[in-house]
Amino acid sequence: MANIVIDLVRSQFGTELKLDPPRIGVKSVLVASGNDAIAMAKVVAGVRFQAYYPITPAADESFTLEEYETIGGEGSIIVFQTEDELAAINAAIGAALTGVRSSVATSGPGFDLMVEGLGWAGHNEVPVVVTYYQRGGPSTGQPTRGGQSDLLSSVFASHGEYPRIVLASGDHEEAFYDAIDAFNYAETYQVPVIHLVDKFLANTIATIPLPNLDNVRITRGVLASKGLREYKRFDLSSPISPRAFLGDYVMWYTGDEHDEYGHINEDPINRVR
Repeated sequence: MANIVIDLVRSQFGTELKLDPPRIGVKSVLVASGNDAIAMAKVVAGVRFQAYYPITPAADESFTLEEYETIGGEGSIIVFQTEDELAAINAAIGAALTGVRSSVATSGPGFDLMVEGLGWAGHNEVPVVVTYYQRGGPSTGQPTRGGQSDLLSSVFASHGEYPRIVLASGDHEEAFYDAIDAFNYAETYQVPVIHLVDKFLANTIATIPLPNLDNVRITRGVLASKGLREYKRFDLSSPISPRAFLGDYVMWYTGDEHDEYGHINEDPINRVR
């Protein structure tokens, strides 16, 4: 049958149809949606805990991670679907305090609900990553339509002031590497990092060069030494305190203003420091 078809094509067009050689200049490519590209990047970055409450268009990223929760020889990932977005950000914060790389994935309405938890993370210098898939708003808005209007709400979310980093990706390739950088920045500076993408990028299938993992670096920031006689989680002797994980030392965390140990302290001089 194949020969008959080839003969027919030759009689009609003079030769059998053939695809031209690829002209993109790379031998290996990755074909993936933005959701999948970011999920893969999180695996490369060493994420070990992802919390989420299903929301369009963010949920597909967590679904991909759920498919690969067991990484051969490299440990496993806990993907935790919570009862709402408040629980998601708080669960991710708790995981980050134990020392694992932790993140949530959400969209506009979900992010709005996470803001109080985000403020707690900023107050307590918790390196948690929020992958934020923008869509049309406000309110429920257009859940299946794209939007790029949430930059200012990301930069200024929450009452009071605290440092955070916001990354905005322009395409699938940027999103892959930005997702890895988000974890490195979060742990280096001990701040929440918000990774902004959008509905268009999330659900568009794109062909990109196969990521070069030789260029990927994992940076975990300043960690406290073992066996210290005294540990101050919020040591004021340097801008970034050495980080210890829950269980390494006795330490305190609170949503109130605190001293170097984490004890509640509303003294104005301490507050300024």
